[in-house]
Amino acid sequence: MFRPLLRSRSAYAGTVPQSVPHPDPAALPAEERQVNLLLALRNTATGLTKTQIIQTVAGYHPDAGASADRMFERDKGVLRELGIELTTTGQGEETRYRITDADYALPDLSLTAEQAAAVELAASAWRSGALTPAARRALTKIRAVAGADADAGALPDLSIDLGSDVSGGQVPAELAAAVQERRRVSFDYASAGSGRVGARVVEPHRLRMSEGAWYLDGLDRASGQQRTFRLARVVGPVSPVSEAGAFPIPEAPAPVPTGALIAVAPDRALQLRSRALATYGAAELAARPAPHGLPEPAGELLPELAGRLPAHWDVIHVAFSDRFAFAGALAALADAVVVLAPQALRDDVLAHLHAVAALTASPQPQEV
Repeated sequence: MFRPLLRSRSAYAGTVPQSVPHPDPAALPAEERQVNLLLALRNTATGLTKTQIIQTVAGYHPDAGASADRMFERDKGVLRELGIELTTTGQGEETRYRITDADYALPDLSLTAEQAAAVELAASAWRSGALTPAARRALTKIRAVAGADADAGALPDLSIDLGSDVSGGQVPAELAAAVQERRRVSFDYASAGSGRVGARVVEPHRLRMSEGAWYLDGLDRASGQQRTFRLARVVGPVSPVSEAGAFPIPEAPAPVPTGALIAVAPDRALQLRSRALATYGAAELAARPAPHGLPEPAGELLPELAGRLPAHWDVIHVAFSDRFAFAGALAALADAVVVLAPQALRDDVLAHLHAVAALTASPQPQEV
């Protein structure tokens, strides 16, 4: 709910307002006229009649007759929809309107630490380039009203890659509508394994963000298999190819967390490092048996793999639930990381890298 700055009460308190020059009502947006009405009703001690409002509040025209009456009725409805109650006294043409402090003032605000962190995360996704000074002050106030369960030092870590498309700008509107309406779609897609572009016809089941990128889960009509498509690899437009309600949406499988061992170069992949369940020096792992509780490989194989790494690298233990998305995120880190385990994740990352190499390879010269 907006809370505009209020003018002095002297203009309305206990007196009949004097008529003021009116700008062309058509030139004022409805929102501005409604704010003017709010200000007038907040700043009168005895209330204003409809006639006084139409004569004195900018945005209404005293000569508009029934049109001005209808405009006033609509604006009253808008204020009530916003949760602002209008107090009335009198009857008929002598009905007076005002907004009391009790009906307008907001209760004291209290947020849990998680709620405050969520608001701050939403603010970090704002695409205007920077927060205005007023928005920064608002975030400071939000931190101040966080509940007692918040740590004194910081809010809960809901941080994400600030390059992530939190607002959904990468999601084509046609695809979002197809998911909602259960329409089959067709699009060209660059394979993660080979880099080749081919046409796909898909029953789109759900859109989701994982590891900072948008994905589509759906049924590939050609293979009859459930597939996950990274939207960044969709080439060209997305076109609906069926009527609405063309298929049922299966229940989403519950994510199963899995552990991975990732070797990380010094001072690289800082966001990945922040997710580490444990961190070991490569030289440390090469010199002793693998600690308990790490994903395979274990025993003698892990020290052997760690021994091939530069001694100043680290090996981190991280958890993930979406192997396809996690492999894409790791591939984007290029030479900053090496996947040690599990083998399936390592194979996925290599497939991503081979596909990128195929797409960026220089074309071979043709014989003349």
